[in-house]
Amino acid sequence: MQFKSGLRGIRTALLLGALLTPSLAFGQGFDFGTDDDADGGGFDFGANSAPAAAVVVDTSSSAYAQYTQARQLIDAGQFAQAAQLLHDTIAVGDDASFAIAAQLHFELGRALFELGFYQSALNHFDMVLQQGTGSKEFDAALPFLVLIGRELPGEPRRFSRVYDNFLDKFPVEVPPALHSEVGYLLGMAAYRESKLDDVVFFVGHVARDSVFYPRSRYLEGVTYVRQNKGQEAVDSFREVLRWLEDREKAGRLSSEESRLREFTVMALARVFYQVGATLWKMGEREKASNSWSTAIKYYNAFSRDSRMWLDSLFEASWAYYRVDNFGKALGLLLTLNSPFFSDKYYPEAMLLQATIYYTNCHYDRVVDILTDYKAAYGPLKDQIDRLVARLFQPEEVYEFLQMVSRAGRGSYDPTLQQVLNAAVQDRALLRGLSYINLLDEEVQRIASTAGIANSSLGQAMKQELEAVRMLSIVDVGKKGKERLERLQDELRDLSNRALDIEIETTEKFAQRVDLKTQDPNAILEFQRQINEVMSADDEHLFWTFDGEYWWDELGYYWYFIPSRCGR
Repeated sequence: MQFKSGLRGIRTALLLGALLTPSLAFGQGFDFGTDDDADGGGFDFGANSAPAAAVVVDTSSSAYAQYTQARQLIDAGQFAQAAQLLHDTIAVGDDASFAIAAQLHFELGRALFELGFYQSALNHFDMVLQQGTGSKEFDAALPFLVLIGRELPGEPRRFSRVYDNFLDKFPVEVPPALHSEVGYLLGMAAYRESKLDDVVFFVGHVARDSVFYPRSRYLEGVTYVRQNKGQEAVDSFREVLRWLEDREKAGRLSSEESRLREFTVMALARVFYQVGATLWKMGEREKASNSWSTAIKYYNAFSRDSRMWLDSLFEASWAYYRVDNFGKALGLLLTLNSPFFSDKYYPEAMLLQATIYYTNCHYDRVVDILTDYKAAYGPLKDQIDRLVARLFQPEEVYEFLQMVSRAGRGSYDPTLQQVLNAAVQDRALLRGLSYINLLDEEVQRIASTAGIANSSLGQAMKQELEAVRMLSIVDVGKKGKERLERLQDELRDLSNRALDIEIETTEKFAQRVDLKTQDPNAILEFQRQINEVMSADDEHLFWTFDGEYWWDELGYYWYFIPSRCGR
């Protein structure tokens, strides 16, 4: 069996120590490493953390003898044999096996974990939790829950399971070496429950030398954003960047941490943009402009090879618009509209273009853009409406999402492909789809593992996995339907905005046509202004755009758009 972390020996020693002498084992400062940033939520299996009633254990029973034998097999590394023996003991269902249910399920979970059957192991650790806090196995299950969470980052109850069962034990009854990771997990669970003050408390227990520190500070920053605490949010995000910079200098920056840095820079840009909008409403125009200018600096930090580059261009175009830099805003939107990104979904970009032209009284261009928008997104809205109406059941939505994610480019109408890509690229959906794939892989591993494939244990594991898989499909299907419905609402709202702009433009456009008829030199004057204003510095070349796009020009386009208002 291959293990992703390559730490099987360390894990085994740690977890055995946790079972036998928890305080001693966790006092060694074991590094629990990293995991993927995943969301929880969705399922409720009714985990019960109430203290279990005292049960008399018959140490002379065959159930207890088999339990002892299974532990010896596990210590000897014979995990498959131990797992089968424990499964058979549980299946008897007599009073003796019931009395030691927590111990049996814990050891079975431990054996399956060592075999790499993480979801199957998790099912049995859930059974341990349902026995209540009265057993020593309840506390000993925590490190397994943490480790399994790393292997199954999309598992729906990854955060809530720890929150529901170990909240009252944190931090006093949680081993110090687990404080950082458990603090992060509790913080994530609290965030999903909108218990924002609790989030700050939990992440405050994450040590700065922990790999969970930057994610915890990022979570803290997002929490402050929701609490409208702009300065606190900025401080948290900047601390994340400082930590990651130190990590990079030490040559230890992981790919996940690089991605987190991009999210953090984007978060800072959005905070300053929102602060600018708030200041503008308060009448603080100069401060608002300064805040938007700061947002632009963060948006400009993204390179072309970043997965967030296009998002940064789109959002930066709004910031440039707010500081009246219409030429740069239109240049960025021209990049978004290039054929290189024909499969990317930015319908609002066209409406921002129309808004900029409207602001500068170029009503003819507004009409042209709105005509193009209706031609592209009007039929698309109708297609999405039919699609949402057709997909009734969550299972149907799941199958549709799977089909879309596997389809190659050109499988759908280009504009429809934009929306479908936007739907399947939703992070929560991606985690759910990935989790189901992991369940399928575990079923395949069961079928290919000697000693388990054709056993009663193997059959039980596959049945349990199928039940979890069906629940997961329903959960992903519901989220997918909600995502499609949000896209449907978004297109409806954008269509209404386009109509509002069109109504405002119609009368003024007629006036502009009359004015152009009276001023035949308008085009010549426009060309003269271009030649006068559009001059390049020593590091750039002036190159007239003729409709042909080049990759190395993307992001550097600049429009000259003189205002026609007040003429």
